[in-house]
Amino acid sequence: MLRFVLSRFVLLVLGLVVASALIFFTLRLLTGDVAQVIAGTQGTAAQVAAIRRSLGLDRPVVVQYGDWLVGLLHGDLGRSLVTGSSVSSQVGQKLEVTLPLAGLSLVFGLLLGIPLGVVSALRRRKISGTAISVVAQAFAAVPAVWGGMILIALFAVSIKIFPTQGFPSDGWAEPGRALRSLILPALTVGVIEGAVLLRFTRSATLSALDQDYVRTAAAKGMTKTRAVIRHGLPNVLLSVVSVLGIQIAGLIVGAVLVEQLFVLPGVGRMLVSDVGVRDLTKVQGELLALTGLVLIVGFVVDLVHRLVDPRLREVGE
Repeated sequence: MLRFVLSRFVLLVLGLVVASALIFFTLRLLTGDVAQVIAGTQGTAAQVAAIRRSLGLDRPVVVQYGDWLVGLLHGDLGRSLVTGSSVSSQVGQKLEVTLPLAGLSLVFGLLLGIPLGVVSALRRRKISGTAISVVAQAFAAVPAVWGGMILIALFAVSIKIFPTQGFPSDGWAEPGRALRSLILPALTVGVIEGAVLLRFTRSATLSALDQDYVRTAAAKGMTKTRAVIRHGLPNVLLSVVSVLGIQIAGLIVGAVLVEQLFVLPGVGRMLVSDVGVRDLTKVQGELLALTGLVLIVGFVVDLVHRLVDPRLREVGE
């Protein structure tokens, strides 16, 4: 097990290094100049050049990347080219919104996807099972923005249960208000990801129905539904764990997107703003933080899957 953990950790570190290089050098292909943005429309060429020198933008790109990489090793994402503030502190502050949003979306996705996926498989020859499957196909194809607008119309405009946008200015000092402001955005992402998870759960449950242990339990007098829930569901859940890494990555991306629609002060909204002013240091820090979060989630899911699945523990690395 130790060898497995070490190998996955090495892959995690290599993945972060590769991601940092891709993010850094790809952003340098963007048009626009932050020095020109700071100087303003009235700035002269000399002023722009002076700003570029003061920000270190006149140095070779490889040298700039090396300095940034050294800072990353010390947990420093750099400083904003526009405001001079610490990128690490700002990203950490915005993650206080993005992470709970992604976590709540995951809860909604699991609560919708797993039970309905099992029901859809068990009732596959009935109208209800077919209806669940068709609705899941439809929701899986719905863009997050459309889904969010529908939920706003239903729960914020028509019956006014939840706020349409914004987040408390004092953050989580008032947990109730903060949580209410995340319900609709989390449902927007969770319903779509839950629909995808439902389809996978349905497929895994249908596979479990054909297993010998389910047939044997049914032959001993146990109903097929009870046999699947008692003997097949653990294997179905193991299969679900194996795809959670991909699903959680989708949840994080979805959470970043809906922050714009619901005007939430998270990493996604800050990222869009910083791209607009070409604050490359902040943008690369934000992208690396999100990428690192996805890679870390994948690393944890790999470990959990290894621990809960006895078949994998028996496989030598």
